[in-house]
Amino acid sequence: MKPKMLIGFFVLIFLAGTVNTVPAEPVSKFMDTILPFDNLETAGYFRNEVSSKMAGEKDELLKMKNVMGLKANYRVTDWLSFFTHMKFWYDALYDIEGSYHDVAFKENNDKLRMPLKQEWLRECFFDVYTPRLDARLGKQQVVWGTTDGVRILDMVNPLDYREWTLPPYSETRIPLWMLRLEGEIMMNGHLQLLVIPDYEPNYYPPAGAPYALRTTVVGANGISNLERLGVSVSTISEAPARKLENTKIGLRWRNIVESGPLSGLEYTLNYLHTYSFASSAYTLIKGFVIPGVGFVPNAFQLTRRAQQIEVFGASFNKSITKGIVGDFGKGWTLRGEFAYIKGDAMNIGTDKSIQDTVDVDQYKYALGFDKTFLTNLGFSFQFIQLISRSKDEYDVGQYTLLFGPTRGPLDEVETILTCKIFTDFMHERVQPEILVIYGDDNDWRISPKVSFVINDNWQVAGGFHFFEGKPQHLNGQFDKEDQVFLETQYTW
Repeated sequence: MKPKMLIGFFVLIFLAGTVNTVPAEPVSKFMDTILPFDNLETAGYFRNEVSSKMAGEKDELLKMKNVMGLKANYRVTDWLSFFTHMKFWYDALYDIEGSYHDVAFKENNDKLRMPLKQEWLRECFFDVYTPRLDARLGKQQVVWGTTDGVRILDMVNPLDYREWTLPPYSETRIPLWMLRLEGEIMMNGHLQLLVIPDYEPNYYPPAGAPYALRTTVVGANGISNLERLGVSVSTISEAPARKLENTKIGLRWRNIVESGPLSGLEYTLNYLHTYSFASSAYTLIKGFVIPGVGFVPNAFQLTRRAQQIEVFGASFNKSITKGIVGDFGKGWTLRGEFAYIKGDAMNIGTDKSIQDTVDVDQYKYALGFDKTFLTNLGFSFQFIQLISRSKDEYDVGQYTLLFGPTRGPLDEVETILTCKIFTDFMHERVQPEILVIYGDDNDWRISPKVSFVINDNWQVAGGFHFFEGKPQHLNGQFDKEDQVFLETQYTW
């Protein structure tokens, strides 16, 4: 284990060894003392997260983050409550690692630390309860899908890719200001309406950050090369203005079948009128023609445009309680998600090079199979396909669709398999798990993890993330970012 990680390891051991000498809930009792309101409930956590590269002999931290979260729920009346979640953090990585100490040290720190406005305010909303209709107004995240590792229907909120897709989506979704209404139309039948005037794009860390996407690095290098040749470069961002006509609308019908052969089947029908969180890139090169020489570029313009899209989707979940043939099939849970995305755009070209932008239709679906064996051995398998088809004609012999995160060639049909195995020991205090994600281009991510619940307040976790594959593909772009991580958390 490398020296910097060794320091973090001994800190965790020290904390684990001393927690039993600390009163069980000192922070919680202190909060009750300074906020003596019967209708106010508070909770929070302190968390330390450390990770380090494992590639070669290079001792380089990827993260040394300290996080504090505060949650409060105040029940005004039986039908009205207010909830807020504030999150503050400091990542010492950019102060410790010498690779970030250059002439643009302050500027790099500001960019790499994700300077989003009001990022500290994770959620802030009012809940209104009535017998037939519930309303939630404020900054929030809405979960429509539950697939592991890849989002299919979960497209209401953008994502923070500062740590790729390693943290849970609950940590990386970027909350939006919106109104959510949900009413019971019939027994077991609920209709949800979302009205979203807010817009934020996905956050992609800049070139030089630990998890900078390949497309970001390639783009930054390309711009740098153009500027060295004397070509002026400009970037235009076309995000939707916060106007009434740009308001995003979502609808979801959720129902549970009560009787018949499909009894117990839960399904949803989904519709989302929104803007893509991953902006499409449109390029324009200006210049002049010199006789005998040809076209000489002198200006390059890159336009990042948020495309207006429509998402039509559905999901289902069904537990099999009776054997199909004997006991075969009994105990399995089948689930699935499907999404058709209309009106999106993708770049075409060759590896690393954008030639043009075309309109595409996208089809995404996932089938999941879950079961618990031997009382507490959980197994979850997913079959996922992502299908992209251009609606515009282009020379397929010369160009191909480009994969957004890597700017590498994209197959029309991409297949992904995932498998998650988890269990527990010592009355659920020790919880090992492993997640394997495989792409059909021999693209891998393997993430084993062990969590240990010390007591009601303290929990530690550690594990690894292994990446394997070519840089043009989803996980292969981080092939040299294999890492070990340690986390400790105190909650109250």
